[in-house]
Amino acid sequence: MAPATVRAAAMNGWESFLEDRAAAPVLGDGPPPDSMPLAEFVRFSEDVVARTRDVAIPWLAGGNYDLAALGPLGDAINSAGRVGSALRRLVDYFSLLQDCTDIRLGLEDDMASVSYRILDPDIWPRHHDAMFTLGIVSQILKRGTRGGWDKIEFAFEAESHEMRGDIGKVVCAPCTFGADANQIRFPAALLDLALPAQANPHLADVRLLTRSIVTKRRETPLVDRLSQMVLRDLNTQAIEQERFAREMGMSSRTLRRKLTEQGSSFQQVLDECRMRQAVFEFRVRPDLSIAQIALRLGYAEHSNFTRAFHRWSGVSPQAFRAKLAGTAH
Repeated sequence: MAPATVRAAAMNGWESFLEDRAAAPVLGDGPPPDSMPLAEFVRFSEDVVARTRDVAIPWLAGGNYDLAALGPLGDAINSAGRVGSALRRLVDYFSLLQDCTDIRLGLEDDMASVSYRILDPDIWPRHHDAMFTLGIVSQILKRGTRGGWDKIEFAFEAESHEMRGDIGKVVCAPCTFGADANQIRFPAALLDLALPAQANPHLADVRLLTRSIVTKRRETPLVDRLSQMVLRDLNTQAIEQERFAREMGMSSRTLRRKLTEQGSSFQQVLDECRMRQAVFEFRVRPDLSIAQIALRLGYAEHSNFTRAFHRWSGVSPQAFRAKLAGTAH
């Protein structure tokens, strides 16, 4: 799978919160690039907090981010008439900003949510890029509530001690940790709140964004698209070839043929994603048993997972996890 990228504009504005200018983003000489490796941006956000010991910086950078820097998508968000429309545009077109990411707008009873998760299992730790993205979401919410912040809740992938500070005090809301995704939950009624009128609403061309999404998907190698879908759905729903084929607008037979033409198969993609995700699970959920992790990866029998992992890595899951734990310490 090709390395995920993020728009280099994600670096905008961080320096204003850094007293130590040595911690400011440096992208090198020459004209600024349009994009950068997502892993590099995540390392930057982690390093900022480690250097400054200020866990609030990513949150402040997102909460004060100039959405106009996002180009047409920023214009579309800024010209939305209501909170729900702005969040829907952010979620629907987020892949134009950042690859290999699962971001969703959900609704359950009287609560709504925006969840965010990088799909690439090799990118960890990845705590503070989530603070940055949820900070952008909070900016949209606060525009509608005019600063009100009642009944807001947060969940984070990381454990509380990994965040290097009291996140609850930073976001001024209750927080839970060790979740499957980073999430901000809020009363669904906020979705209907009007947003302040923007100066140039005509700048938003949602049709252009839709065409850009279609073009991006066509240009993404099929194996990469399928890998992202598998990583997205592991531990949330059944991994079904036919469903993925429909999502990509083709039949299962066509999907199989195209994968064969690229020297791959559905099973090969699934196996590779499962093994990479297994390493991620070992790293972030040391309290789970091998059988529990196998179940999270879609194996009915943990013995099948053990054999598959040994074929992939050359060692048993138990031995790999023990080595990983030893390296961490």
